Amino acid sequence: MTLLSRRLVPYLAIALLAAAPDDPSPARSASFVIRWQAGEGATSSAIEVEGIAPTDLAALAALSQVKPTTFSWSQVFTVTVAPEGQGGAEDRPSILGTYRVVGPRLRFEPRFPLEPGLRHRAVFRPSQLPLEPYQDLKDVVTEFKRPLPPPPSPAFVVRVDPTGNHLPENLLKFYLHFSAPMSRGEAYSRVTLLNEQGRKLAVPFLEVGEELWDPTGTRLTLLLDPGRIKRGLKPREDLGPILEAGQAYTLVVDRNWPDATGHPLREAFRKTFKTGPADETQPDPQKWIVKAPAARTSDPLVLEFPEPLDRAMLNRTLSVLDSEKQEVPGRVDVNDAATRWSFRPDQPWPAGRFQISVDTTLEDLAGNSIARPFEVDVQNPITRRIESGTALVPVEIGAQPSP
Repeated sequence: MTLLSRRLVPYLAIALLAAAPDDPSPARSASFVIRWQAGEGATSSAIEVEGIAPTDLAALAALSQVKPTTFSWSQVFTVTVAPEGQGGAEDRPSILGTYRVVGPRLRFEPRFPLEPGLRHRAVFRPSQLPLEPYQDLKDVVTEFKRPLPPPPSPAFVVRVDPTGNHLPENLLKFYLHFSAPMSRGEAYSRVTLLNEQGRKLAVPFLEVGEELWDPTGTRLTLLLDPGRIKRGLKPREDLGPILEAGQAYTLVVDRNWPDATGHPLREAFRKTFKTGPADETQPDPQKWIVKAPAARTSDPLVLEFPEPLDRAMLNRTLSVLDSEKQEVPGRVDVNDAATRWSFRPDQPWPAGRFQISVDTTLEDLAGNSIARPFEVDVQNPITRRIESGTALVPVEIGAQPSP
């Protein structure tokens, strides 16, 4: 009997009697198996040893709780990161974690999830158990590797706004929508504009230092250079306008643009469109068509516009107010062409008077807002100008919906 065994006899006797009073001579197995158990979602793991006699497990579990501690599972069972190649595992520190007995098994649970792709080595040393029947048994060693997660599906361009294929020659911006977050600092080298002959347009976009991404990293705003849109400015005089009426153009998104994980897009994206005359007219709420729902329904309140407006702005610049000027909670939806805005309330409409509050910064495709036109022509005075603020569109909700 080893010195450690002799010192632990009193504790073991007490633990064994408490664990198995009706079985003073349990059979013990010398066949040990180490198994790796992946946790749910592969975010956690457990490494287990099978083959220790249940009564011995119970006794040793009780012994490990004695204060001061007289026995530790970490002397018997360790898990380390296995180095590449041969040797060196013994010098690696053990992974931190907790030990517990689960049924007929000894379980080790790492404090942190095991790193995917790394080899790990588990060693069970039965000779270190303070029990005589295990003293001459050899170490059991196994290696395992948590598999790498499957690569994410390649990102792709979901759509480009505006979605129409006939756009004004003084178009101000494109919105690029991606299916997953994209890498930064690549936009101006990955997006090009081609003319009808397939030639690349020189520097069509306003290249700002901080690319204009939304917080999710999935929507990019690309501004066409305003200096080449507004008449009388030097960039337009030197380089000419970007787009010209009556011409066809293609916006191209390079397939090799990496997403936030470094993987290229699933495929390249192309949007071909034709340009018409410049749009220099401000959006006018008085020309919008209002379609009111019936009271006691949750049908949508609808606005229809005579021209496409800025789809991204439509999602955040309009709200519905009740008769007390309180905002009505609900959900906004904008059609693909950005010619129809609808609002569906969380609760059925009561009868009464409502207002649609519109931020006058709302723009059309050419950057003309309700408050001001994008292009200021000194030879033709502005006939309508609204100071920045809000415009109110009245809505009457009665028993019958509006036609």
